[in-house]
Amino acid sequence: MISTHYTPPLGLPLMTLTVKNAKLMALDWHDDKTHELYAKLGKSASFVKQDELRHDDKDHSVAILTMTQLDEYFSGVRTHFDVPLDLSSGTPFQQAVWRALLAIEYGQTISYAKLAQNIAKPSAFRAAANANGKNPISLIVPCHRVIKADGDIGGYTGGVFIKSALLALERGAVAV
Repeated sequence: MISTHYTPPLGLPLMTLTVKNAKLMALDWHDDKTHELYAKLGKSASFVKQDELRHDDKDHSVAILTMTQLDEYFSGVRTHFDVPLDLSSGTPFQQAVWRALLAIEYGQTISYAKLAQNIAKPSAFRAAANANGKNPISLIVPCHRVIKADGDIGGYTGGVFIKSALLALERGAVAV
């Protein structure tokens, strides 16, 4: 298991990504979820500097692929990610929510109530919102695309500034 840092544009904070068994397990804005993941797994990752990543190592290759696709996303070229993901750190309910997040199209938003409907649990909108907030793979599993039913942006574990910036980028309102 390896971790490395990614620096996004737009003045957004540093991200930490974690790869294990050639699958992305975490992509976090502030390391909080990364540390939670390590605690849950009972281990820590080896930190690898970006310039030390090698293409001949499977975990390193997935880290490189992730950063390449993030660069493409921020430059407006990529609207869908195809990085191999490991969502196994969540409960079955959380995993269902996270898979439903993957179906939200680039530039689109849905409400927490719609998210609950999409997993066939229409009365579980609060639980779906909680699972959304526990998403370990920010941005790629697009939890930022879920807003309040009244159209208000709502919260975001990375911070409302980041959520606003991502939604503006996807609406074409931000040039990188």
